[in-house]
Amino acid sequence: MSRAPDATTASICRSRRDWSTVFPRIWLALLMLAIALPVANANAATQLWLPTPPGKPWKVIQGYACGTHNGWDRYSLDLVAVDGATRGAPVRAAADGRIWAWTAPSGTLILEHGSGFYTMYTHMGSVVTTQRNLFIARGTVIGAVGDRGARGTPHLHFTAFVGKGPAAASRRSVALSFAEGFDLPEVGGCNQHGGATLVADGQAVAGPPEVHFSAGAESGHWYNADMRIMFDATGASGFSQAWDADPAGSAPMFADASAGYVQLAWAGEGLHTLNVRAWGLDGQQALTTYGPFGYDVTAPQAPPPMPPVTAKVGRPVVLRWNAASDKGSGVAGYRLAIGADANATSDWFTQLPQVDLPALAAGVYFLRVQALDYAGNVGAWTTLGQVAING
Repeated sequence: MSRAPDATTASICRSRRDWSTVFPRIWLALLMLAIALPVANANAATQLWLPTPPGKPWKVIQGYACGTHNGWDRYSLDLVAVDGATRGAPVRAAADGRIWAWTAPSGTLILEHGSGFYTMYTHMGSVVTTQRNLFIARGTVIGAVGDRGARGTPHLHFTAFVGKGPAAASRRSVALSFAEGFDLPEVGGCNQHGGATLVADGQAVAGPPEVHFSAGAESGHWYNADMRIMFDATGASGFSQAWDADPAGSAPMFADASAGYVQLAWAGEGLHTLNVRAWGLDGQQALTTYGPFGYDVTAPQAPPPMPPVTAKVGRPVVLRWNAASDKGSGVAGYRLAIGADANATSDWFTQLPQVDLPALAAGVYFLRVQALDYAGNVGAWTTLGQVAING
């Protein structure tokens, strides 16, 4: 047997029905906010510049949310040159980043800019380099427009998107805004911003590549052992290296500019300067020199023998000899030993080829020297002559 609800019961029932409709709306709003926040944050974190040639007008032939731009890449632009040829036109990096992926069939290069933010350049006919994780400065030429995967119509397909984790999972494109002043928000409808003309202002053009020396020999020093000199070239597609000359040429010797090195021994003995020429991704070049460095592994030659010396007891003696010779770093000085032992050695050191002896007792003394050079090489102990002290 049922009965009609009283006023209190009816109020509670109405309240439950109201909350049953309100809760799903709240959760939906929170979910949409959680989805939107990463996009807004990532988009705000990286300022983008137009990837098209500076000073040239380019037209949007397909905008947002229409045609092929109807999935995760909803906020994409298809761009063609207004004046001149589209095919072969240079494509520039929209922001500082690193190469993350290259897909040859569609001519797609993706740059990673940090915090899960990426830019994608598609339908390129050629690409300057596909070296993974190579740093690319904003405005650097990364390739040329083509029609790979574009069904015969050359154009640049440009997208900025966010993704999660190392594989950029759950990708979602973001509405585009460029530093040149072109803001392209979501406005609803098909082919949003189609027909718009965009002009890059040229401020995004990168400078020449830079070569940084990070480890190895110190400039101005001589070494008697092989040393490795390390360097890398920022914003470069390759480099060439040479000792004591500019390694000029039409193309770099090495395509990997992330880590280069030379061995000091490759230059041979002598004083040398390292020259590194870096080729930028946009064709600019920069020559950087490092040094000089000395490499000397040959010990100095001993001085020639000196004539016998005689002196009287109680009088000081000054001994002079012809200098030793060294074709590398040069003679730094001599260790000396003076005594009755014809095989004596000592740590007594003088820089000049002479020594002032105190008054000696009567007898015969041997003068022995060992020449040292500035690289640390030492010659053999040599008896230069005798000193006779008479009573």
